Amino acid sequence: MTEDDGLYQFLDQSEEFFEIKIERLTDGRNIWEVFRDERFIGNSRVPLCTRVLKRELLEKKLRIEFPSKNVILFLGYEFTETDRMEKAKKKWNENGYEVSFPLAEQAPQEKEYLISKLTTYGLDIPRLYELGFKHNNCGGACVRAGIKQWLLLLKLFPERFLWHEEQEQKTREYLGKDVSILRDRTGGKTKPLTLRDLRIRSNKDNEK
Repeated sequence: MTEDDGLYQFLDQSEEFFEIKIERLTDGRNIWEVFRDERFIGNSRVPLCTRVLKRELLEKKLRIEFPSKNVILFLGYEFTETDRMEKAKKKWNENGYEVSFPLAEQAPQEKEYLISKLTTYGLDIPRLYELGFKHNNCGGACVRAGIKQWLLLLKLFPERFLWHEEQEQKTREYLGKDVSILRDRTGGKTKPLTLRDLRIRSNKDNEK
């Protein structure tokens, strides 16, 4: 519920091209509502939102509609994402589901090439890719992204950045803890780096 408009446009175009209806799963919460309910801010090491809003929702649907577990899950990792594929396969196999990675197994091409091929099917490349984002999820505000991508979000979508900054501050106050999405590792020490502090630091750097 925090995706970029370009992602929804891509889904709409895909439905039309393949003549199918894509079912979109949601439990009605955005990522920050999940973080406050779970009392934990997701980050690159613990992407809580992925577990709650993707994997658990999908598994719940599978248990209800396919109790026999006679299911193959097709996941869109490409061939360089070996660690992610191994982890996904292990998790889903433990729950009794088969997993296949067609982009890695049948068309082992670089991600940039796969994205460029969309136009040959009459599909628009989602704008986040064209703007320099590595992933088209959470509107460019992924908790697994690093400082560089968050600075890109601040530059290109400042209102979106400020909304996440506000949500992070609200969640920090709610939890009563010095926690954040990002980490500052300058000086050899690791400490929380809030989106507000990142914005202020960026503004100071731009003034120099």
